[in-house]
Amino acid sequence: MRLTVPLIALFATLASCGEAPTPSADLTAPAKEGAWRIDKAASRITFTGTQNGKEFTGAFERFDATIQLDPDNLGDASIEAIIDTASAKSGDRQRDAALPGADWFASKAFPSARFQSDSIVATRPDAYEATGALSIRGTERPLTLPFTLVIKDGRAVADAEVVLNRTDFGVGQGDDFVTDKWVGYEVGVAIHLEAVR
Repeated sequence: MRLTVPLIALFATLASCGEAPTPSADLTAPAKEGAWRIDKAASRITFTGTQNGKEFTGAFERFDATIQLDPDNLGDASIEAIIDTASAKSGDRQRDAALPGADWFASKAFPSARFQSDSIVATRPDAYEATGALSIRGTERPLTLPFTLVIKDGRAVADAEVVLNRTDFGVGQGDDFVTDKWVGYEVGVAIHLEAVR
């Protein structure tokens, strides 16, 4: 069985001041034969961070990805994922205005973040690990993404969680943000995506 579903693992962080929002990124993922269609209403990519010691949550509103995954032929499996960094929203006006700015995602120069897998392996029934590279703000780092995938009645459901360090990608520039005094280093990302044929 050949499966193409969306899945990404990307992250966001926060700031206390920033710039105006930037234009949306080009989120055109490469088309694949047999691709599944994302159920946008049922899918979400959320992030959790801390500011001044208090936890906050948010979500990316625009993203696209293609996963080519045949459980019986993982040698040909691949993931390519794209996220519009300017679409990060946390419900705080000042923070949300800052996220696309030069100190954070620098969305004008780097409108999208990308994950590209090198390999995908099964770790247990319905569970996998995708190893590849995550690129944010023009900085690429290796990333291993564990995820579960269940297919039932023509619907694919994928879930993943990962913790990233924002400073690995230069997210949080300036004297106030390069340390974790105001903004925590760790950002948790949770992905729940559903797709139908």
